[in-house]
Amino acid sequence: MDRDLLTRALRPLLPDLTRFCLWLTGPDAHGADLVQDVVLRALQQGDSITEPARLKSWLFRTARNAYVDTRRARAARERLVVLDGGEFESAEVPTAMPPLDDRIDLERALARMPEFARTALLLADLWEFSYEEIAVVLDIPLNTVRSRVARARVRLAALLSHPCDANERPDAGEEGGSP
Repeated sequence: MDRDLLTRALRPLLPDLTRFCLWLTGPDAHGADLVQDVVLRALQQGDSITEPARLKSWLFRTARNAYVDTRRARAARERLVVLDGGEFESAEVPTAMPPLDDRIDLERALARMPEFARTALLLADLWEFSYEEIAVVLDIPLNTVRSRVARARVRLAALLSHPCDANERPDAGEEGGSP
C-alpha cells in the first residue's frame, strides 16, 4: 500500500487504536508510546499491508504483540537483582492486586479477568471485531476465540452480579491450557 493511501486509511483508525493501547497499558504514559510505535511500524512496513480492509486487524495485532514484548522485557529486568558484589540473582517480584470494594464497576470487573479473556471480550464487544479478525489479532484458532469470548462473557456477568462470590480467579491458568 502506498504511503498516501496508508496515511488516509490510518487516520480514522487512530482513536480506536489509541483507546486499545491505553486499555492495554493502563493509565500511564506508555499507551501513547505504544500508539506511536505501532503507527511507525505501519509506515515502515506499508508495502507488506496489501489490503486496506485488514489494516485495523493488523494495527491491533501489532499493538498487542508490541505490548506483550514490552511486558516480557520489563518482567525479565525486574527479576534481576544486583547483589553487592555486582552479580545478578533471580528474584520473584510479587504482583499486587488492587483491593476490591463492595461496589465493583465494569472497569474493576474487567481488571479481575485474565488478560487473554479480557482482550478477546473487548475486541469482540467493544471494538466489534469479527471472530475471524480476533483470531488474526491474537494469533489463536477461531474456535479458541469463540470459547474465550463466551467464557469471558459468563465470567464478567458473574463478577458484575456477584462481586463477593467472584474473589478467586479460576480462569487465570487457562491461557496455556484448553481454550
